[in-house]
Amino acid sequence: MVVRIQAVIDWFSGSGRFVIERGSDVLIVVVLTFILLRVLRVVVQRFVRGVTSRQGGTRREAQQKAETLGSAVESTGRLIIIIIASVMIIGALGLNIGPLIASAGIAGVAIGLGAQSLIRDMVNGFFILMENQYAVGDSVTIGAFSGSVEEVSLRRTVLRGVGGEMIVIPNGTITAVQNSSKGWSRAVIDVDTAPTANDQQVIALLREVVAELQADPVLGKAIVDEPQVLGVTATSASAVTFRLLIKTPPLQQWNMEREARMRVRLRLQEAGVPLPLLPGAVSNT
Repeated sequence: MVVRIQAVIDWFSGSGRFVIERGSDVLIVVVLTFILLRVLRVVVQRFVRGVTSRQGGTRREAQQKAETLGSAVESTGRLIIIIIASVMIIGALGLNIGPLIASAGIAGVAIGLGAQSLIRDMVNGFFILMENQYAVGDSVTIGAFSGSVEEVSLRRTVLRGVGGEMIVIPNGTITAVQNSSKGWSRAVIDVDTAPTANDQQVIALLREVVAELQADPVLGKAIVDEPQVLGVTATSASAVTFRLLIKTPPLQQWNMEREARMRVRLRLQEAGVPLPLLPGAVSNT
């Protein structure tokens, strides 16, 4: 009985020494990991602010780029720190990490053969971020997809469509981007009338609508340049098309288009300007 008690005491004594010795090493690694993560965040924020402050663009664009680039760099650095800390903790617990590293190397070769697309995604994502092609909050069209940018990382771009759908696009597949949020935008309003309409009358009505928009206390502030009434831009047997261009700040062109179309439509109706006939309709004139 005494031998058994002594064996239990020895076991707990050995376990205690193991916990104290190994636990202190693990605790040091964990503390250093938290410190490094904090330092990483501070360094990334300062670096990103320095990069964006030296580049042109509006304050909004600089802030968007800082947030996007900082998030991508910080997440990558955080992953590297956590992986290294995990390996150190395994070593501190006394486990042999040699076979683990060797197997990881073999697996890395196998994975690397099939990871070309991942590398392409990350390389392309790096240039997207550094060249500030787009940032979180921008309205873009990438290939067949359009929406607001919700997330940009080294590997992927996430859009939110008009209907609320989430669209995930690997950065390696992006070859061309249409960004509607850079510098300025343009409202394009096409107006169709019947071929019998008086062209000069329609142009005069469009100019009146332009004057109303410029005089509007809200919409007038969203017009950054003199609007252009281009006149007739297309003709056919059933319609004549007039075009109106209004330059606006980024992302305000759609509201301007809706308001301008509504006012043009009302003005044409008041003036009795004939509109194109629908297919199959019969004119009363």
